[in-house]
Amino acid sequence: MNRTFTNKAGNLILELRQDTMSAWLTIKNSSKLTDEMDILNLIEEAGIKTGFDEALRYIRENSLEKEFDVPFPIAICNIAESETTLRYYFNPDLNPEISSGFNYTDLERLRYVQAGDVVADYSNNLFEQGGSIYDIFGELINPGSIDEEQANALAGTNVRFDVSNREFVATKTGYPFIDELGRICIMDNLLLNSEDIPGNAVIQTPLNVSIQGGLACVSISCGGNLEVRGDIHNSEILTEGDLEVDGAIVACHGNGIIVHGNLGCSSIRDSIVLCKQNLRFRGVVDNCNIACEGDILGDHDASCISGGLTQAGGSVTISEIGVEGGDKTEIEIAISPYYRALLMKMTRDLIRQKEDTEANAEVINDLQTKIKRSEQELDEQLNCFLKRLASDKKSVIVHSGFKAPATIRILKHTYEFKAMQPGLEILEKE
Repeated sequence: MNRTFTNKAGNLILELRQDTMSAWLTIKNSSKLTDEMDILNLIEEAGIKTGFDEALRYIRENSLEKEFDVPFPIAICNIAESETTLRYYFNPDLNPEISSGFNYTDLERLRYVQAGDVVADYSNNLFEQGGSIYDIFGELINPGSIDEEQANALAGTNVRFDVSNREFVATKTGYPFIDELGRICIMDNLLLNSEDIPGNAVIQTPLNVSIQGGLACVSISCGGNLEVRGDIHNSEILTEGDLEVDGAIVACHGNGIIVHGNLGCSSIRDSIVLCKQNLRFRGVVDNCNIACEGDILGDHDASCISGGLTQAGGSVTISEIGVEGGDKTEIEIAISPYYRALLMKMTRDLIRQKEDTEANAEVINDLQTKIKRSEQELDEQLNCFLKRLASDKKSVIVHSGFKAPATIRILKHTYEFKAMQPGLEILEKE
């Protein structure tokens, strides 16, 4: 429905034409003078804010003359044909095989999103269609309707549809993809086949990762839990969550194995391992450097620690210590061995990076931040240790016995074993 506005003198009529979203002014042929302020007042009363340039363009293109008693446009909204399209913020053609795992090369092409990120939205491309963005009242033109039921059906696993903003939003961190039903999904667990992972591969992901088969000569940084269904050889692993290995950890030097959660495996041989929580193993820990903040728990009948240095912040329970003819075994219960080992490692890295401070400025800053945070966490662990209950005693339990020279230290007390000996339990002393 059209609306009209008239000045007090009655010689100016402003008509709002809703069907074309335009405003037209008629100047009557009368003896009364035309006042410019009257025209401006009518425009303000009608609430017109934009479309003036479009009206001038229309007048020029159509060679209109401003004549008495003939309406002419003063504001026009050019409404273009609106076409609503679904716009993706990821490559919808990269569709990994979720159930059977996908190739390592696919992982290099995928880009993850954080929870709360927009992964797709409906757009009518107003800026690309050549029409007006706003109506003559300065309001954004309605982008057009969408089928909400259909839109909600397109929101798959770990994705929700925000009706008000016409956006598909990730509810978990992960990799966006289109599933077999055409739905927008977020993959928050990563399944890889080890046979597709080349030597010297570097994998960095914020997700939980499951690897079918063993690993060799790779570097993995995982923001969640990591499961390896095989052995790990000569690799560097960092997990923010748990690490579960079906097989053995073998010859992992350099940065070694760093686990912020729990670690479970069959055996560990000739490796460096830092574990923030508990370590469980079924077979042998042989010639390793182990720093575990929690308990070290070996299989009651088959586990053995032989050679190297094994430190725990909690208690140690195993079947045997040493093998016949083997190297000396050191087992120690200490205060915060994980944080102390981590700080030593990061300090060495910092010294090495400072050999070229300009080129490594970003890495140095990151290391300094991590060192400061670890120092604070170490202080907290020390305070917790000092405030612990008197009944909270640490212990080393050996079920079967000793087969080689060994040293056991429980805080400030040291015990030397130079010959074979049956199993025993050593409790922390005052």
